[in-house]
Amino acid sequence: MTRHGKNCTAGAVYTYHEKKKDTAASGYGTQNIRLSRDAVKDFDCCCLSLQPCHDPVVTPDGYLYEREAILEYILHQKKEIARQLKAYEKQRGARREERKELQRAAAQDQVRGFLEKEAAIVSRPLNPFTPKAASGPGPDDAQAGPSAAGPAGKDKDKDKAEKSRPVMQA
Repeated sequence: MTRHGKNCTAGAVYTYHEKKKDTAASGYGTQNIRLSRDAVKDFDCCCLSLQPCHDPVVTPDGYLYEREAILEYILHQKKEIARQLKAYEKQRGARREERKELQRAAAQDQVRGFLEKEAAIVSRPLNPFTPKAASGPGPDDAQAGPSAAGPAGKDKDKDKAEKSRPVMQA
């Protein structure tokens, strides 16, 4: 070995002899430790329950199961799926109710906004059945027209009415 090789301790080379020595010292990685009696099931044991089979069933892949363990597993899965489905339906119903509530709130907001805009447009309600003289000064008095021209406009209307009447002479 060269002089620099002795100082190189960060090498990636782990020799067979070093591995064998470490394995013997630690006991890890040997056949005795890795594969103990607990790690290997008996030939006649079920893959689900790890108990000896009384009514065995073999799959095409070669796995051995107890018929009762399979049926218990299927029943357990059916119950679990039913429970999850019930929880899903409950959650879905809650979401549906939440959406309906949001739609109701949005509709109420639209109605409220519409009513506020309508209230801002008309300051007071107008009654079409009351005469204009009785209603007092209002927004209709400000409109321009021949009858709203003032006293001079009323005199013109009287003159027109007198001219249209036939004059009787005695």
